[in-house]
Amino acid sequence: MSRWIWTSMALFALAAAAGAAEPEPGRTDGPPGSEYGKGGYPYHRTPGQFYVEGFLGAAKVDVEPENAPGSDNSETDLIAGFNAGYLVEDWLGLQFGYGHIMDQQTDLFSGGVRSAYNMEPINYYFSLDAELYSPDQGETKFGIVPGAGIDVVLNNHLRAGLRFQHDFIFADDNISINRFMARVQFKF
Repeated sequence: MSRWIWTSMALFALAAAAGAAEPEPGRTDGPPGSEYGKGGYPYHRTPGQFYVEGFLGAAKVDVEPENAPGSDNSETDLIAGFNAGYLVEDWLGLQFGYGHIMDQQTDLFSGGVRSAYNMEPINYYFSLDAELYSPDQGETKFGIVPGAGIDVVLNNHLRAGLRFQHDFIFADDNISINRFMARVQFKF
């Protein structure tokens, strides 16, 4: 009888040792952090990632001159441009950009922060930029630009989405810009 017990215990120990071997690819067993790239978090990225994005959309520029209150000059044009950024963390990025409003010949130079909330495959984010509003005619002015957007993750490096931004331009005239844009982002 004791021979059967010892034989059963030896077989049990051998089976346990075989089951404790290195996990197969695609498994997330192991020490903390070993699950990245093996199944559990397919879109996880390490901090310190660069990205570029192009955008195209519509910009509605409202100008109410200081010396003529009540006379509102509003014009909607195409806007195109790009942003380049650096993800400090998975959720926080710094970005710089350039945009051009076509028929009004206005350049927009911006720099700011972006806070992303990753809920793959659909993500959303908020941004806050400082901006130089530089029309071909007239003075360059400073503005603050809050924004919000939504993305669809296409793969590890490519996202497509929509963004809305409202520009508060600090000037004697009351100037505001509403921008609605489609964008494509590439991360490397």
